[in-house]
Amino acid sequence: MEISKPEKIENALFEYHLELASIILTKLQKKSLKRIVEIGAGSGNLTLPLMRGLENDFEKYYCVDSFFGPYEQDRKTLESKLKSNEKIEILDMDAKNMDKILSNIDLVIGHEVLCDLNLKQLDEVMSVCFSILREGGMFIHSELSPFTTNKAEELVQIANKFPKEPISDTKWFSPSADELAGLAKSKGFRRVNVEYRKIPLKFKKEAALDIVKTWKTNREFLDNYGGEVYNTGIEYLMEQILFCLK
Repeated sequence: MEISKPEKIENALFEYHLELASIILTKLQKKSLKRIVEIGAGSGNLTLPLMRGLENDFEKYYCVDSFFGPYEQDRKTLESKLKSNEKIEILDMDAKNMDKILSNIDLVIGHEVLCDLNLKQLDEVMSVCFSILREGGMFIHSELSPFTTNKAEELVQIANKFPKEPISDTKWFSPSADELAGLAKSKGFRRVNVEYRKIPLKFKKEAALDIVKTWKTNREFLDNYGGEVYNTGIEYLMEQILFCLK
């Protein structure tokens, strides 16, 4: 999928995350998902596609996010998308504190969350995710691979180095699948598996410039790389999806 017109960005992103949600939910077809936690829900990029796939067949869905700094507006965006659904609850809190109020969860899921954490924070969040799951519950996390195959993908990584307000002192664009799998096993997860999926999505010309602006990226990035972004485009990297069972 290639997008050149800015007005088509929103629909392209929804279609992208709808396919990602479909890949994830295919793994869960035979599982009973009554209590679900989404960490780093943000503005709901993955939340809404998951809702469509789940068809409201759950008892409770918790959207967990701290919504701080440049992400403060994301809560209002998420609320407007979810509207009124008594099964869904937005929890304005750090994922490291979930175990204070949540337990017996069937599924913890996240997208582009762990990549924003440093090693200490990552260790803490993985421990909490394990603790709130019931026996037999699943932890699933998807993020863009740290390995690029072309310049349009490389520009995504470069943009990541220009955040308006860094969440933490991360050493990576994304932790590698080996790092995540090893950490998951050390926390007690079993049947740890990683899948790679390339969901084609490239933004070109004006759409490429506009998508970068939605990433809460410092203006310095476009000042330095705007010409390359316009001429080369911005392409999403391969998704690496971690599946773990407690």
